[in-house]
Amino acid sequence: MSGIYFDDLHIGQRFVTPGMTISAAQILDFARQYDPQPFHIDAEAAGRTEFGGLIASGFHTLSLSFSLFFRLNVFAAANLGSPGMEEIRWLKPLRPGDTIHAAAEVVALKPSQSKPDRGIVTMRHDTFNQDGALILTVTCLHRLKRRDT
Repeated sequence: MSGIYFDDLHIGQRFVTPGMTISAAQILDFARQYDPQPFHIDAEAAGRTEFGGLIASGFHTLSLSFSLFFRLNVFAAANLGSPGMEEIRWLKPLRPGDTIHAAAEVVALKPSQSKPDRGIVTMRHDTFNQDGALILTVTCLHRLKRRDT
């Protein structure tokens, strides 16, 4: 799958990742370094919040989701980086023991006018837990090489 370029994509095309189970230790490690809020770093304090227990940082959930997607190596040959993200929504918390997977769908394709060797792919990235509940959604722009013409 690593040979996919901008020109190979079409609206509605989907890529689904395998699952990954998240441990309390992973949640704590990430949060202690990057998002040290009580409901991310202290199980006892988290139990007293509206979440009722330890939850992952939204940024951790986002990072895990993109890690799952990029491990598919879909854009390995053509990836030129991302100019940004839009509409990030954390809909449900990621909890210790949850198994998540991600699905990414092509929603727009825009060839570059100024640099004909590339284009921007707009994708909606959704992350689901083991119950099929949508826990994260984000729109991401991916800058990809075009095939030689």
